[in-house]
Parts: sequence; C-alpha cells; structure tokens
Amino acid sequence: MKVSQKIVLAAPADTVWHYVRDFYNAAEWQPHINSAEKGPKEGERIVHMKRGNTVLDRIATLDDDRRVLAYEMVPGQDIAPGAPRLEGFLATFAVTKAGQNAEVEYSIQVEVPEPIREMAEKGIGADISGALDGLASRFGKV
Repeated sequence: MKVSQKIVLAAPADTVWHYVRDFYNAAEWQPHINSAEKGPKEGERIVHMKRGNTVLDRIATLDDDRRVLAYEMVPGQDIAPGAPRLEGFLATFAVTKAGQNAEVEYSIQVEVPEPIREMAEKGIGADISGALDGLASRFGKV
C-alpha cells in the first residue's frame, strides 16, 4: 500500500529542501518521533518513536538535484513485541518549486498484512499529516 500527501509551504524550495534533507533532525518537525540520532553505519539513524518503539532507518536515495530523500527501514531488525512486521517500508520526501514557494510530497509505501491494512493506513496517514503540519509550523502554509 502507498499513502501520500502534499503541502505547499511559504518558503523557497531550496530552503525547505536544505531542512528536509537533514536525515537526523526529524524529531524537530515530526510529532510522532521523540528523537533521532546517527546509527551504527553512515546514512543510518536510530529513531525513537512516541509509540515506544525504536527503529533503524537508512537512506535509500538522497538526490540534491531532484530534491528527493527516500529512506527505508533496515530489514531484519528486532521489532517491539506485538508490533506487526512491516516489510518493504519506503518513505519519500520530494520538494519541488511551486512558484516562489515549495511543494512537499511525503509518501510511505509498505507491505501491510490484510487484517491491519485499514488501521495501518490511518496511522501512516496521521504520521504523514503530522510531519507536513510540522513543516508548515516552521515555514508557513500557503
């Protein structure tokens, strides 16, 4: 499944991109994250979620020319007891020009077991919406 949302921010695309491409500042603007720190390898981060779990992410794509940052959950990591294993998790931020402003599209693609699909779609949508609202709080929304 894939969940995606867009927002237009009252700041130039390059300014927003410079902020979004910082893989380690997620806790500043994503309300579902308590903290994020550098992981054991280059391009990895350890994310402490407000739900109480911790995940290890890594950069899949970082393209300054296209202003695209995509990251994935490192496969094979331990998950919290009772939490579903979400395979194929890929989150992508794309920043484009919208006149003098920036449009940000945040999408999450993941394989979700059918019994929790509806719940997962709502939760992922809330995380995406919260992150975009966090960017709007920083840069203003058009």
